[in-house]
Amino acid sequence: MKSTNIYVIHGYTSSSKSEWFPWLKEQLKDSSIKVNVPDMPDSGDPHLEPWRKHLHKCIMDIDENTILIGHSLGCITALRYILEKNIKIKGAILVSGFINKNPMKEQTEGIQEFVDSPLDIARIKSLIPKRIAITAIDDDIVPTEATQKLAEELDANLIILESGKHFIARDGYTKFPVLLSEIKKLIGT
Repeated sequence: MKSTNIYVIHGYTSSSKSEWFPWLKEQLKDSSIKVNVPDMPDSGDPHLEPWRKHLHKCIMDIDENTILIGHSLGCITALRYILEKNIKIKGAILVSGFINKNPMKEQTEGIQEFVDSPLDIARIKSLIPKRIAITAIDDDIVPTEATQKLAEELDANLIILESGKHFIARDGYTKFPVLLSEIKKLIGT
């Protein structure tokens, strides 16, 4: 059986060594699943073009067994990437994501670039047959409503957790069992 490639695209001010990313890699290391978390360029001052180019360099093996996981700003980055590649993948899990409008207190010119042009929703749905969005009621960075809107637009399965905030390390979120469970369901293990 062909291995599953998972690419996790982190968000604003994050890195591959942050949040629950190392834990996720560790959980899946002895399986036929490969987890890749590219370090996005200048995550403290992100801009769409460098992030777009970086993903094209980092994501080498993409096919119907690929799962994209986006966290926060990484969600819209993943969606834009799949539209550019125009390749059907297994699915996407979007954690604390948003679409069409930056709902964060942090409003920079760079972040605005990610939401400036509308996404082709119909094509996203055809390229990503299984779509899951995860949010927490107490998210203090990307309001739950923004992730609900993302799920609505994409017709994604929405999971709303009672707690978890923005699913980042400073909130104590260094493990993510709900996400791991969703990955296993997607893969069918």
